[in-house]
Amino acid sequence: MVIATAGAAADSWPGPRPHVFTSARGVYGFKTRPPQLATWSGKSQGTLVVLAADSSETVKWSRDLVNIPVSAFVADDGKHVVTFDTWAKLGHEHALVIYGEQGSIVVDHDLDALLTPAEIRASVVETVGGRRWLQDGLIAFDDDGETIVISLHWGKKIRVALSSGTIETVQ
Repeated sequence: MVIATAGAAADSWPGPRPHVFTSARGVYGFKTRPPQLATWSGKSQGTLVVLAADSSETVKWSRDLVNIPVSAFVADDGKHVVTFDTWAKLGHEHALVIYGEQGSIVVDHDLDALLTPAEIRASVVETVGGRRWLQDGLIAFDDDGETIVISLHWGKKIRVALSSGTIETVQ
């Protein structure tokens, strides 16, 4: 059982850095670049690349992102990239964003679309930097390659269809 307490703990957030997330088989890489750190101007950038055996890369798509992703998962077929949370603002807007073919946004869910207020109060650790809903959870693509499954530390499972963003909660 997780007991949530009133109040919020302090966080320390260094500036976001560029990051590369790869598909499980290492065929695709998703590169993120945060906005200009000195001014926080502009948007973060995301680029999906195909990684060849000779270490060369071919850009599949590149675009401005709606968030500064804390983490991202790339489907093995390269058709979808799923990003989680926004740097230093965990568990609020852009908690789960699915990018589809050519980087189009399939869905952009805030945490309130994924969890009920009661679940957030009872099971999500809240800090100054956000609501740590993914803490100690597991994220994986389902065997069908059509859904991403989020298994939260208190036992709740959320399945999200990659092509539509439709949420299916499994308890």
